[in-house]
Amino acid sequence: MAYDEFLADRIKRVFKDKSVDFEAKKMMGGLCFMVDDKMCCGIHIDKKYGDSLLMARIGEEAYE
Repeated sequence: MAYDEFLADRIKRVFKDKSVDFEAKKMMGGLCFMVDDKMCCGIHIDKKYGDSLLMARIGEEAYE
């Protein structure tokens, strides 16, 4: 598996609890969560170390 199923379920649960319309797509060897047709976050397994990784899109205000 290219991503952690438990982490994917946790993310889906948060989106559903907050009533966010999202779509999960297998992409880039992992799983991406799309909100308003834009990537919101994604998960995958690091091939070298086997760690479960989360990447998230943040706004410019929070970037610093």
